[in-house]
Amino acid sequence: MGDQACSAASLAANEPLAGTAVDSVDRWLLLEVTDSWAPKVLQTEAFSDAVRRRLTDWSDTPRRRLQLIRRPGRSGKRPLLLVVSSSGAALRIELDRHDDILDLDLDAAPTEPAAPAYLVCVHGRRDRCCAQHGSAVYRALKAEGVEVWQTSHLGGHRFAACVLSLPEGLMYGRLRPEHASELVAASQGGRICDLDLLRGRCEYDRPTQAAEIFLRRRTGEQTIDGIEWLETEAEGEGVWNARFDWSSETRTVRVALEDTGAARPASCGGEPEPVTRFVEAGP
Repeated sequence: MGDQACSAASLAANEPLAGTAVDSVDRWLLLEVTDSWAPKVLQTEAFSDAVRRRLTDWSDTPRRRLQLIRRPGRSGKRPLLLVVSSSGAALRIELDRHDDILDLDLDAAPTEPAAPAYLVCVHGRRDRCCAQHGSAVYRALKAEGVEVWQTSHLGGHRFAACVLSLPEGLMYGRLRPEHASELVAASQGGRICDLDLLRGRCEYDRPTQAAEIFLRRRTGEQTIDGIEWLETEAEGEGVWNARFDWSSETRTVRVALEDTGAARPASCGGEPEPVTRFVEAGP
């Protein structure tokens, strides 16, 4: 199994997507870098040591994540920096050079409305599945005429192609080019795309991500803002109770993390690892 593509192995193991998104993030720093990205983005050669330290300090703060972005055809243009909040606000700045970051207050709260955008992981130096599936999905979304960027590692390359929809911070997995028009239509209509492709809402922790998906399946609620999270409490090891407001009612979803007994590599060329999944538990 060591030579098997991780995305194919994950599919063969029937690994669920619910609750697998990047978690506990509600502020994204998107930095345009057209040079080659290192497998670990902060080691990218385009950055000076001072910029690397600044980005490290920013991304080490809880609830923040750095993503490198690029778009073919923009080489040689002034690099963009965007800070996007899940609240729907954004900061957009054109830089003369990456060292301009040293003079910016990256901690300031974004105040401008965030334009809808899609980030597609194509980080082939991190995992070949992202390059293979991500590049095809990027082209399909670009053909839809929406704001779309290629991006660095989004976590869970075994679920390639991985797409992040901003500003709401919804992460999808196992997308293929034929899903592009459906994803765009759903997002523009304020709806969730296919729940079987949804990994989770990134501002939540992973048990809460899974609980929201389970509640949506139970109620048929598709609007992005149709369910409001209230709180999640741990109930012993591997069990959580998540409470949401839906249609003016409080709904509780009890989720548990269980071992499926299957195995797959987390990355291409890796050794098999156990597959776990979130399930909706009984009372």
